[in-house]
Amino acid sequence: MVCSGHWVMTEALINGRPGSSVPVDDRALLYGDCLFETIAFRSGQAPLWRLHWQRLSTSSARLGLVLPDENQLLGECRQLAGDERCVLRVTLSRGSGGRAYEPLSEPDCRRIVHKHPWPDRIARQREHGVRAVTSPVHLACGSVLAGMKHGNRLEQVLAARDCAARGADEALLFDAAGHLVEAISSNLVVLIEGRALTPETSQAGVAGVGLQWLEEQDEVQIEAERLTRDDAARAEEIMVINSVAGIRPITAMDERRLEAGPSCRAWQRLWTDRLES
Repeated sequence: MVCSGHWVMTEALINGRPGSSVPVDDRALLYGDCLFETIAFRSGQAPLWRLHWQRLSTSSARLGLVLPDENQLLGECRQLAGDERCVLRVTLSRGSGGRAYEPLSEPDCRRIVHKHPWPDRIARQREHGVRAVTSPVHLACGSVLAGMKHGNRLEQVLAARDCAARGADEALLFDAAGHLVEAISSNLVVLIEGRALTPETSQAGVAGVGLQWLEEQDEVQIEAERLTRDDAARAEEIMVINSVAGIRPITAMDERRLEAGPSCRAWQRLWTDRLES
């Protein structure tokens, strides 16, 4: 791609072609009618691709979206990523058309692959931890969308806005019934009396790829439970986990100080050795 006599690297592909915009009637723009995956790439490889594709496939079936060919999509991702360490966001929109909320019976889905630089803060946060606060934003519970990474993220937008205003890196989100669900962009693991627990996401939240990978490791035992504010308050350790940033300890929770314990450090080594070496 050439601009004003200079080579400019393509940062996005729309249906496989370089681009920077979608039609104004795209349903992802109008209604959040889409799914997305945020995928870490390194030297043309995405170690967690299998799990990302699995979630995208399952969620697409639930929403009635037409999946692209897996090899085609992976090829587009690799084309955009090159040999860099970067983050790609893959968005699958229902595309254009339909009558208001009612979609077409046979939608022409639109796939968007967008490249982002690798976040510099990840290494520092893995080592020194993140500062978190309790969010005043309550997630809806009992949603038909629970578990999916869909395009309706206004709750997270409001939580992130409040989090930034308070000078924190992350926030713990509870649902309207008072159950601990997740962080803004990560799943949670809390250690209570030696047990590693994660909030279950059948009623709210996202079933995270990073957490799923960690749960698959033979050395790791994590139980999913309904957790409350009291559980979060008495946790000896709290970790935030997502597929890009990996495993990061929370070292400050509101006014409370926490430590990165041996479980966190051991799991971080597993992540680095098996996904990033």
